[in-house]
Amino acid sequence: MPIKFLIIFFFLSGVIFAQSNQIDSTSIEDDVFLAYKNAMRGVIWSINNIPFKKDATYKDIIDNNIKICSIKVFKQEGGIKIISIGFHNSSSVEITTYKSIPEKFR
Repeated sequence: MPIKFLIIFFFLSGVIFAQSNQIDSTSIEDDVFLAYKNAMRGVIWSINNIPFKKDATYKDIIDNNIKICSIKVFKQEGGIKIISIGFHNSSSVEITTYKSIPEKFR
């Protein structure tokens, strides 16, 4: 009888421990995904607000007293370079993109 109890106890504790590790794993994936989403918000904002008079622009987007992303926009020959760093909890994701601008908009 005690052997069956020990086997069941170890089996159930192993199952519970495996589930708790799986929850932590998905939480990290969710944090990275939300940080990526926030970085994409910065890219979209900077494409909609291209600075034509400055060579470089730095901007932080803050929502509800939480820093969502940090944006750096640099003018280059023929277009712009956008560096957007998205944040969520302790995770951060950096996206670097290059966008060409037609001659009539320069």
